[in-house]
Amino acid sequence: MGQVLILGAGECGLPLAHRLLRGGVAVTLLTNRDAEAVLAGGVTSTQVKFAPTLELESDAGIGMWRTSAPQINGIRFTMVVDRQPVVQWMGKLSRPAQSVDQRTVFARWLAEVEAAGGELRIVDPSIEQLDRYAAEHELTIVTKATGMLADRFAPDPAWVTPPAPQRRLAVLYLFGVPADPDDFGSYTVLPGHGEVISYRGLTGLPGREQQCEMLLFEAVPGGCLDVFGTELSAGERLGHAMRLLAAHLPPGTAERYATAELTDSGATLVGAVTPSMRRPIGSLPSGRPILGGGDVVCRMDPGGAQGANNAAHCAAHYAAAILGHRGGPFDRPWMDAVAAQWLTDIAHPAARWTEALLDPPPPLQQLVVAAQQDPVLANTFADTFARPAAMADLAVRLGHADAD
Repeated sequence: MGQVLILGAGECGLPLAHRLLRGGVAVTLLTNRDAEAVLAGGVTSTQVKFAPTLELESDAGIGMWRTSAPQINGIRFTMVVDRQPVVQWMGKLSRPAQSVDQRTVFARWLAEVEAAGGELRIVDPSIEQLDRYAAEHELTIVTKATGMLADRFAPDPAWVTPPAPQRRLAVLYLFGVPADPDDFGSYTVLPGHGEVISYRGLTGLPGREQQCEMLLFEAVPGGCLDVFGTELSAGERLGHAMRLLAAHLPPGTAERYATAELTDSGATLVGAVTPSMRRPIGSLPSGRPILGGGDVVCRMDPGGAQGANNAAHCAAHYAAAILGHRGGPFDRPWMDAVAAQWLTDIAHPAARWTEALLDPPPPLQQLVVAAQQDPVLANTFADTFARPAAMADLAVRLGHADAD
């Protein structure tokens, strides 16, 4: 088959390129930053990758940090009111998760794409330029799109998504925070105000990585956690974070961050995500169809820890479909069938799980309380992050808890 053109070098585009190159397919990868620029930039997310995603990366030959990244064994859930825990439990993952700074990951993966024979073009193409590039390739996949390019993918009318961000976000990567004694991540809910999420990860130049703590504030807009302006310096953001932890978290929890310091000058990120669900097939001005993947089609708030996992599954699914259909044609019916399976099996359940976490319906609220008395239920809750399609298991467990 001819070349595949991939726009975007992130959690979807890079694994997709690697899988296709390993399968003998020629790949052209378009991205606006080379590896050096990625490493010199700021943090991009607070990615947690669960066991199924880690396995996909190992299978693709890009799981370089499986033995060096710290394990995340489960979730330490706490609901806090007036600095006092009112609900508290631990849910163990059936298999550990991990997190590695995307700057570290993307820089290494970009170098590996070139080493594997992929054509890397550092360019931020206009829609017209992308149309010309696409004409030279048999299939074009867009894994990163903003503005006018994102608008080439129509909203999915079957989904009702919030018109504005549900949370204002602040991310900090920190040294000087002691590791959790059980290697658990923490998920702290402040009712009416948002969530504070923290876990161990790896950051630094490839080959010189160090462990750090990755801290995420998910602030309800206008609430007490919503204090991180884009105009603030990294140091000012750190100061705000420490004051919020001291003011709102239980004393023992807040003290864990007493000696925290930023890992580097790019260790903070603030912003917000407006969730969206788009149709997976777009059109360029010439009428040529393009296949959307990852965040282009399914964009979620990071509080559900689904974005990177969703993108990795999309890459694996698309690559398998391409390698199994080398003779083409890669037309709209083929694109629609390929995307439909990923959306049904992975993306849609992940989006529903994220929505439920940010605005818990009564059954989920009951489940959170019941998990204090039921360790199996707590473990099931934790594992749902790794398998959002298994949300029905939670309903079954909740039914058992109500019957007891």
